Amino acid sequence: MTIETEPAPESPQPEQKPPRVQTRIVAAPKLGQVYWCDFWRDAQLPEMWKTRPIIVISYKNLLHGPCLVVPTTTEPQGSSPWAYALPRDIIDGQSNWAVCNHLYTVAPSRLSQVKGKIPKLSEADFNEVLMRVLKWLPTLRP
Repeated sequence: MTIETEPAPESPQPEQKPPRVQTRIVAAPKLGQVYWCDFWRDAQLPEMWKTRPIIVISYKNLLHGPCLVVPTTTEPQGSSPWAYALPRDIIDGQSNWAVCNHLYTVAPSRLSQVKGKIPKLSEADFNEVLMRVLKWLPTLRP
């Protein structure tokens, strides 16, 4: 009588850490600033991909630490309650929407200036973006 057994699992290969990439910006990103972000190339839909503008929503950022951002898109977002239409003068004079239910933590090395400048949302526009982000997140239960 032969008893079949599963082969022993292969020992896992040690994972390589991703590289640390030199930053292209010279100062830590600040709340409400707009940068171009090089998102990963191996994204899977509905993840964001390619190089696109983002809005910094974390504070107390460092030049070499994580940065929480909201991506933008030129694709019209219809009546989505999670999207906010940005002023046209913020990014290249195009229509852009902040996609507030797609939060990402990125390295500042992924960021670059928008045509040599660092636009910043007005307080009113930033508050609208943040309000939609907070609406997307769950609330504490009593």
